[in-house]
Amino acid sequence: MRKKVCLITGGAGFLGRKYCEFFLKKKFIVLCVDNNKTNLKKIDAMKLKNLFTFYCDISIHNEVESLFNLINKSYFVNVLINNAAIDAIPFVKKDPQKFPNGEMWDREFNVSLKGSFFMIKFFGEQMVKKKKGSIINIGSDLSVIAPNQKLYKSSYNNYIKPVTYAVIKHGMVGLTKYFSSLYGEKNVRVNMVSPGPVKNKQSLKLLGEIENVTPMARLGNPKDMFGLLFFLASDDATYITGQNILVDGGKTII
Repeated sequence: MRKKVCLITGGAGFLGRKYCEFFLKKKFIVLCVDNNKTNLKKIDAMKLKNLFTFYCDISIHNEVESLFNLINKSYFVNVLINNAAIDAIPFVKKDPQKFPNGEMWDREFNVSLKGSFFMIKFFGEQMVKKKKGSIINIGSDLSVIAPNQKLYKSSYNNYIKPVTYAVIKHGMVGLTKYFSSLYGEKNVRVNMVSPGPVKNKQSLKLLGEIENVTPMARLGNPKDMFGLLFFLASDDATYITGQNILVDGGKTII
């Protein structure tokens, strides 16, 4: 039986790398796409069988088109995971910039929303031609709630979580619903997995603050997403589309 192919954008980042490793263990051919050449070289150096890296700035239409033409010569992408995003990392700041400037808006929108759209335009349309495939957009708990600024201000003096990230993740819900509706009759499923905060070098104070407002009293880790991603990628989820599934330890229910 021919192996399934999973393409992951932002695949050289913290979570993307974990997703790549997981799908490799599940016997997929994994295509890791990123615009960070340094991190891509580190992955190449691991010389993992059935893991292939591609440099691409997915916010540029022509680059995505070239990527598709290159990959389509050898592979049909069964599973597309739109993971690429720019998230603001909390830091202590004396004079916080309350609102992002136009450059920040453009840069973050271009990667997450426009980039995901370009990937779906090419790889999703190929799924439509084959009448099979699964597209999984990676969201956030901020796709359904606003950031709790009190958590950040308590742990990082004067830090304000930018408006851009929450707006973009809400927008990803719209992108998911749009394409799930458009592609449904073609047997192509489009869903969204939205993790809550994932433990990754946060300050101890912020970790404690988040644990206090999370019913399961802990942050997530990459493994918490693996089972759901694999399920949505599999034939066991053939009647599930247009959903935004929260993986947040209950954080958004209270």
